[in-house]
Amino acid sequence: MNIYISLDTCAQSVGSFEIFEKLKGINNPTFTLNKRSTRALMWLEPLLEIEQDNKQIAISNVENIDIENILKNPLNSKNLIDNIDNQPYLKNQHRVIFKNLGKNDPTSIEDYKKLGGFRALETVLKMESKDVIEKIKIADIRGRGGAFFPAYIKWQTVLNVQSDIKYVICNADEGDSGSFADRLIIENDPFSLIEAMIIAGITVNAKEGIVYLRSEYPNAKKVLQKAIDIAYQNNYLGKNDSYEFDLYIVTGGGAYVCGEETALIESLENKRGLVRPRPPLPAISGLFNKPTLINNVLSFIDIVRLFEGSRDTHTTPLQLSGAVKREGLFEVANDITIEELISKFADTPIDDIKAVQIGGPLGAFVPKEKFYLKLNNDELSKEGFILGHASVVAFNKNTNMKDILLNLIDFYIHESCGKCTPCRIGQVRLKEILTDLHLNTQSNLILLYDLLDTLKEASLCGLGGLTHLSALSSLKYFGNDFGIVDIQ
Repeated sequence: MNIYISLDTCAQSVGSFEIFEKLKGINNPTFTLNKRSTRALMWLEPLLEIEQDNKQIAISNVENIDIENILKNPLNSKNLIDNIDNQPYLKNQHRVIFKNLGKNDPTSIEDYKKLGGFRALETVLKMESKDVIEKIKIADIRGRGGAFFPAYIKWQTVLNVQSDIKYVICNADEGDSGSFADRLIIENDPFSLIEAMIIAGITVNAKEGIVYLRSEYPNAKKVLQKAIDIAYQNNYLGKNDSYEFDLYIVTGGGAYVCGEETALIESLENKRGLVRPRPPLPAISGLFNKPTLINNVLSFIDIVRLFEGSRDTHTTPLQLSGAVKREGLFEVANDITIEELISKFADTPIDDIKAVQIGGPLGAFVPKEKFYLKLNNDELSKEGFILGHASVVAFNKNTNMKDILLNLIDFYIHESCGKCTPCRIGQVRLKEILTDLHLNTQSNLILLYDLLDTLKEASLCGLGGLTHLSALSSLKYFGNDFGIVDIQ
């Protein structure tokens, strides 16, 4: 009998490590214990998967007290799932970026190769840089951090600049509330990220790569560093007969604004994380004034999937959390609606949900009457919403949206880097106006709209420039929560 368990951060938070240690301490030759990447179905954790007599089963929400009974007769266990791959919440996904989850030991390079690992690297080594970039262009691979900027433009720009030193940076400073896709890749499929950054380095003629990792991800750092060490031992990193590329991890200092690429570069240069005015663009003059390619974790993985031949279509890895029965990652094609995500995948009645916030703390609040919208950036943007990093946070029907918005604005105030006046002062004034909005509604609204317009047009980065989305959507769709009825 083979037993598989995830030691992903989410699984550990509900006891998987203790269960792993208990199983490891049992002297029983009838089973073999294996670490496995998570399925990213958070509501099932701790999840044990068992292979016995050519049959696959899973047992969800396992507790320490269940272990003895599971070992005696797993088929009589409570919370038994018959072949998890056939369950609708997994079977109906279209996993491309996350295709390896639930199939590998995260730090086993042998497992990675069995799943097609380093096939993309072999392909790229036989190609010219211009052909690599052309294929990325044709596939229309875009940034996954929220801006959806065409990836090939950055790659081509860095390639074209003549420089003795160039850098490749992975922006893994995943600071948006409700976002966890980057962490899932790093903790569960780290070799995919390593392979992607090697490919980037070869293509743009860079010999050094840096993963800028969120400080609140200690487990991800541990897993990624182990995978990097293994890649060096197997001659994928360092200098070999085909290329030279070194990779390092740098941990961020906890500033939300360092998710913006120029503030990230300032942080890497051991400066205060402040947003740089542009031009120059980082692709021309970035880290230490050298050409620098910066992409998000998922953007890099998308490119690996393209060159290994597993990317058959564009998918959206939706990260769902909040007031739903099933929280987790659901990677789907672009034709799924908000209602389908909540009712079918999350098994939650639509009438129990008041709103969802899509795209992190700077995203707009989408009311229930707009749940017919498809979860792709083109359709959402037509209605004044954004997809962002594709996080979806659900709020139940009893939520007061004024309380939520004021809490978010406290976050904006705390995380403002202070470099530009609109954001540094405007966020404080915004909270003052919203707090007293009901006292003099019409004049306060005029002042509010003027302030939000200033924030949108004059802020140096998205922290100030996108504040209007959450504020205006709250007022437009949930005016009653602010004590006002008609908003002109």
